[in-house]
Amino acid sequence: MEPIDEWAFSTTEAGRELGHDYCRLSRLPMQAAWPTPLKEGFAAAAAQGGSRHTPDRFERKWLQLRYSAWQRRRVVAADVTVELLRQLDLTHCPITREPLTHGRGADTDWSIDRLNNDGAYAAANLAVMSTRVNRAKAALSFDEVLRFATVSHDGPAAAALPATQWMRLAVLMLGPSFATADRHRLAPALPLCAPLPVHSVRLALQQVQRLFTVQAGRPAGKNALVRDFRRACRGEASQQLLRRLADAVHQALKQLGPAEQCWDIWLQPAVMTALVQWRESLGEREWAEAARIAGQLAGGLRVTAASLSPWHLATRGYRQPTIAPPPSTSTVLPVE
Repeated sequence: MEPIDEWAFSTTEAGRELGHDYCRLSRLPMQAAWPTPLKEGFAAAAAQGGSRHTPDRFERKWLQLRYSAWQRRRVVAADVTVELLRQLDLTHCPITREPLTHGRGADTDWSIDRLNNDGAYAAANLAVMSTRVNRAKAALSFDEVLRFATVSHDGPAAAALPATQWMRLAVLMLGPSFATADRHRLAPALPLCAPLPVHSVRLALQQVQRLFTVQAGRPAGKNALVRDFRRACRGEASQQLLRRLADAVHQALKQLGPAEQCWDIWLQPAVMTALVQWRESLGEREWAEAARIAGQLAGGLRVTAASLSPWHLATRGYRQPTIAPPPSTSTVLPVE
C-alpha cells in the first residue's frame, strides 16, 4: 500500500470544503474552470439539496480569500471564519485613514491581508486595509516596510505610500513579525500610530502603549495605570519615570488637534522618549511583571507554540514543505 501524500490530501480536502461552501453560501453555479476538488465539493453539496444562499459581503470575502489562498497553496486556519471577518471590519483604512469602500474595484475597497507574509491566514495574523495599501505591501517583509518608513528611498515601491503610512503599516506588522520567542526580543520600539486589529498578536510594549492611549486621557485612568504598573517598579527612579510617561501621554492627548487621532501622540518624540526611558529603567524581571500586568489589564492571551502552529511558519504558510527555520517552541507574548 502506497503512503498517503499528506500535503496533497490536505489541499484536496480544503478544495472540496471550499466547493461545498460555494454551493451553500452563494448562488454561483459550478464553474467549468474550477479544479476537480472544488467541483467535487460543490456537487456533493448540491446533491444534499436545500435552498441556495445569497451571501453578504463578509461571506463573499470569506469565499474569495479562501479561493485565492487555495490557488496559491496557502493555508487558511480554522479560526478564519465569516464571524472573524465581521469582527475585523472597519469603516476606515488604519493606514491611509480614508473611508473604505466595497466592491467598487477602487483603491479604497476593503481587503484583508496577512501581516506576517511568512505565516498562514490565521486570525491573529490578519488585518483589514485598503486595496491600495495591500498592493503596496505585497510581499514586503517587516524590515523592508520599516525602512520605507524611516529612510528616504526612491523607486515605485517606496513611493506607493507616504512615510507616515509606511510607519502605520509597520506598527500593524510588528507583533505578528516578531511573534516567536526567538524573535520578540529583537523587536524595535515603534510609535503606536495606528489602531491594532482586534485579534492580532501584540508585543507587550504595544499593549502598554495601547492601555495608556485609551485610558490616560482622563486623570482617573492615568492614575489607575500608574498604580497598576507601579507593582513592576522596584526602585524610585523607575516609579518617577512611570509617572513621567503617564503625564506625557495625558498632556499629549489633551493637546490633540482636530484632525489628529489619539494614536498620533506616539509620533511626538517626548512621548516616545518617556516610554523608552521607563522601559529601560526596568530589569528583566521587572519588565516581565510589567508585561504580565499589561496582558492582564488588556484581557489578552499568551502566544504559545500551539497558538502559532496554525500559522505554518516552518513552511512559510504554504501547504507544501519549503526550506525555512522551524517555529520556536517557547512562548511569551500576549494576544488580544
